[in-house]
This record gives sequence, C-alpha cells and structure tokens, in this order.
Amino acid sequence: MPRRPSTITTLGLAASLALLLPSCGPPAPPAAPPVAPEDPAGVGPRPAAANAPADPVDAMERVVAEAIARARESAVALEYSSATSPGGARRVASGVVVGDNGEVLSVRIDPPSAASPIVARVASGRRQPAHWVAADPETGLTLLRIEPGTTRPATPSTRGARLGMPLLVIGNPFGLAHSVSRGFVSGLGRRLDLSPRQLGGLIQVDAALHPGDSGALLADLHGAWIGVIRSGLATPDEDDRRARGDEHHDLGFAIPAADALWVAGQLRDRGRVDRAYLGVTMDHAAASAASTSSTGGGPDAAAPVVATGAVLGRVLADTPADRAGLKTGDRVVAIDGQTVRSPYDLTDRLDRTPADADVTLDFVRGDGPAARVKRLTLRASRRPPIEPSRPAKPHDREKARADDPRTRRELVETVDRLERRVRELEKENGTRDEAVQAQGKRDEATQVRPR
Repeated sequence: MPRRPSTITTLGLAASLALLLPSCGPPAPPAAPPVAPEDPAGVGPRPAAANAPADPVDAMERVVAEAIARARESAVALEYSSATSPGGARRVASGVVVGDNGEVLSVRIDPPSAASPIVARVASGRRQPAHWVAADPETGLTLLRIEPGTTRPATPSTRGARLGMPLLVIGNPFGLAHSVSRGFVSGLGRRLDLSPRQLGGLIQVDAALHPGDSGALLADLHGAWIGVIRSGLATPDEDDRRARGDEHHDLGFAIPAADALWVAGQLRDRGRVDRAYLGVTMDHAAASAASTSSTGGGPDAAAPVVATGAVLGRVLADTPADRAGLKTGDRVVAIDGQTVRSPYDLTDRLDRTPADADVTLDFVRGDGPAARVKRLTLRASRRPPIEPSRPAKPHDREKARADDPRTRRELVETVDRLERRVRELEKENGTRDEAVQAQGKRDEATQVRPR
C-alpha cells in the first residue's frame, strides 16, 4: 500500500533542497536590507548582520509553488461515462495536455455517447467538451482533444525519472480537480500485467492516489513532466468499489513521458498504435542461466563472448525473423545499436518501434570461442492486433464460473444427489400407494359381504 511521505521525510527534503537551491529554479530576489532592532534602554541600536541568510524553508516553498503552478496549467480534470458503470454513473479521471492543438492524454476513457459527452476542466476552472480521438489497448492511453489555447502543453523533463527523486502528482481525486500530492520515485523499469500484453518500463511511485487520479500528471520539483499515472491494477469488482469510494488508494505506476508521447503521436497520425513485430518468442530460462554463469569464475577467468542478451526460443514460419535467417537459440545482444541485456530489453524496444521499420540486430549464434557477433537488418511487420481488455460483465463471470471444472464437478454431484433423493421419494410414494390400495381392498371386502 503506498505510503504518505512522513514529516521527517518532508523536513529532510527541505534541508536537501535548500542545499541545492543555487542550481534549482530561478535566482532568489535580493534580500531586503536588515533592520536594526529597537533599543528600549536608549543605548542605541545594535548593527544587524550585513549578510543575513535567507530562510531555506521559504525558499523551498517558493520553488515548489512555482513548479506546482507550471504543472497545473498542463493538467485537466475529466468527467465521463464508462460502459461498465452501474446505471450510467459518471466517473472522474485526469489528463495531461501534450500538444499545442489541445491534445490530452488520459487512461482508459471509453468513447462517449451523444447523450453523455466527456467534459474537461482546465486549471482556470473553465469546463469544455473533450473529443475522443483514439485509444491504445496495450498501454490504456487514450487521446482526447479540447479547445486549443486554453491550456499549456506539458514540458517533458530532460533528465527523466531517477530513483528516490521527489515528485508532484496533479490529479482529480474524487472530482477535486487539480489537487496536488507529494511522493517520490520508488522503482524504475517495472513490468506488470496491466493489459492483454505485459507492460514494461514503468515508473513505480510512492504517493497517495485516489479514484480520479488515473491519468494524473507526474512532475518533478521544476514542474517538468515525468509521466502519466497508469491505474487499473485492480479487478473489475475492485474498480467498482473504488468508483463508489470504498477504496482510497491505488498502486502507483506511471508511463514515462517519452513513451506516452510516442503513443500519442501514433494515435494522432494513424488512429492506432502499430508496433514492430519480428515473429519470435523468448527463451527466458536460457537467458537467466547465461546471466548466472557469467558471474562465476575468478577475476582472471576468460570472459564469454556474450553473457547477457535475449535468447530466441522459437522463430515462427514466414515472419520477418524467419525470412532474415534467424534461428532458435540465437542470442540478440543489441537492437539499433542499443545493448540488450535481457529478453525484456528487446521486447520493450520493439514496443516503442513502429511497424514496417528497419531494425538492426546484433546476435550471437552458437557457443564457445568460435562464436562471433553477427549483424543483420530486417524489415519489421505489424504486430497482430488485440482486442481491448474490458472488465467482465456479470453474465460473463457466471459463464466463466460455469466453465470451471470444479463448478461442473460440484454440479454433477448435486444432480446425482437430487436424483437419488427423487428415487427415494418415488419409492416411498410407491410403497405408500401400495399400502393405501391394500387397505382399500380390505375395507371393501369388509363392507361387501355375501347374503
């Protein structure tokens, strides 16, 4: 469960920021000349210190306030209707302005109906309609468009996220637009099952998040854009509980700004995200074994040709990798000049490469001293499309439960038990009927006697 920054953490941050103030933000205004204190005894004023130091807490507050003001201008609060909302109830979310023409990125916003449009609220408080453009099922990012000129696009950070760095979250918790919370980066390069395919390269954020913070703007203490809060780690039932306010937290993970901008460009230009596809599977066990073996041996041991990389587990027929001559067991060590240390490096890089692009791979075939790094360039194709992941409806959950082998077994046992009971009842009824008939015959014989 994400933790709120403690008072000790905040004070420590204040002290650290005070030391860094000469390099953070605009220079402080010149201090007012010191005023000598009054002397009620009439001895005369004592001279004040000529270079009295500025209050570091005031300086820190000024820097943070300026960063918050810049970040809030690039954030919007959203109100929309979800296909899974009970009774068509409205939901709240957040968004980040990413283009001069009013483009906004949010997360998992359904296309609106004519009767229930998406409404965006900017930092000034003005409300306006938001037009749905396109969505990416793999990341959940949704591109919207509002009126140009009413907001300022976010400025991406040139340094990116760093482990432990303090952060600002500009969100819309419970519909309280442009609220600000504090946190810090607690992990980098996280991989989670947030969509039909695993999503990697995420920023783990330790901050208090609430319903409505999905799509929130993540900024550093300069007000520069770090990423987009990506919620959606809960099951559909938990989503409904959060929508009702029963849950007050969420796991903090964000899509980096650079990745979000790439997805936004694809959605703007193509209406969808076409990612590169090679037609291979990864052998994760082989990569792990090679990485483990590379740590063995003393300092004078001969280093292997390659210790890490992405080992190809399978090359599918009639795919770009097959036509280029790649084979099962080949170890990819670089893609487009960037080192590949694990299978995840390769898949993450392909996730951010457009379809039909030329991809250059460095790979090693075989083991031992004869192994050499080879290079080839191939034209990637389009990744097979997937359907957007939608929460299961009640009848879908009932069908899934009915398809469960344990449920079927329990059903068969129940039917058998009921059939046995029915047979017992039929036998009891038959015995009772025979007894009634026998009694009837005896009564008839008693009443009707020959004269």
